[in-house]
Amino acid sequence: MSKREPEFLDPGFEPGEFDRMERELRTTLAQETRRIRPADRLDAILHEANQAGPLTATGGHGTRRWLAPVAAAAAVAAIIGGIWWTGQDDQPTVSPPAGTSTAVTTAPTTATPSTSPTETATDQPTSATSTAGATRSTLLPVYYVGPIGDAKPTYKLFREFVTREIPAGTDVKTKVKLALVEATHAERFSNTDGYLQPWSGQTIGAVDVTADEITIDLATAGNPAAAATAEVRRLAVQELVWTAQAAIQDGNVPVRITVQGAPARLFGTISTDQPFTRPPSSESWRDLAPIWVVSPTRDEVPPRSKPVVVKGQATVFEATLAWQLTRGGASVRSGSAMASVGAPERGDYSIDLGRLPAGEYTISVTEPSAKDGSVAAQATRSFTVK
Repeated sequence: MSKREPEFLDPGFEPGEFDRMERELRTTLAQETRRIRPADRLDAILHEANQAGPLTATGGHGTRRWLAPVAAAAAVAAIIGGIWWTGQDDQPTVSPPAGTSTAVTTAPTTATPSTSPTETATDQPTSATSTAGATRSTLLPVYYVGPIGDAKPTYKLFREFVTREIPAGTDVKTKVKLALVEATHAERFSNTDGYLQPWSGQTIGAVDVTADEITIDLATAGNPAAAATAEVRRLAVQELVWTAQAAIQDGNVPVRITVQGAPARLFGTISTDQPFTRPPSSESWRDLAPIWVVSPTRDEVPPRSKPVVVKGQATVFEATLAWQLTRGGASVRSGSAMASVGAPERGDYSIDLGRLPAGEYTISVTEPSAKDGSVAAQATRSFTVK
């Protein structure tokens, strides 16, 4: 029996043309799909969904509950596509070596170098932690207040991945506390990166995590002399907020801060009566430094047998970046790069340096001023090729 053409076709179609058009449409759809480069919008969607209330009976100017299923659909689509977006991609792209130490302290530790990481670190224990009392090395995302590299200077938040040895099965509250301890101890980065120490001498008390809120109890409200300006004080609070939210990897959960169990005024001026949170992704420039160098990581040692690819995030004018690679203070290579999107959005950039001889290098990524070409913002990262 011959294949029957659908009866609903327009009389102008020739026999078999419906099948041909279907094949062409499927081919075109597949081609266009491959060109799609999704932007990091999940954090903004989740933020809007979290802020939305119930739909009004009239469907008028009430808040939009429909954003919640949209956010869920976006999450499902991301998982199907093999991508999971957190607020600012607070998951490391490398795994530290597994450890055997059993002690958990409340003082910051020195990061353990990782020579050839290839897998994404997770909070799930590996086979190396199956023995009772053993630990695993975990990379904790930690935020610090630092200068962005302009002449003023201007301060914003930078993210570092700090290695800690934690016992297998450590709960999320302990992970948040460990990350906050690191955030309040910026000493080891201050000399090399100029990170401020607004929480110097601070002690992190009880930490609680629920689906709706993270609670952090501090020993003191902070020394105003350690945070000289209103903006630095604001960013000092935000570094705790971003660090706690990154540690739980569960979106923009509000953070409530207390001092010895009670509300207070941090640094003498910032009230803790209301919880704090990070801005949506479209306004992350309010808190985050314009340029980050994400890879190579601080403790990564790229092999000379493979090309070195510098990756990062940027919020810069017209998505335009300049870069320079130096070795021993002498310029080795330089060029320009483009972020995936321009300001005020935050985009990704990539710089392929090719294979490099063994040695110590520093990559500087800069936003040239649109006014006079001077440095509007800069981020650097030193690394060793072996």
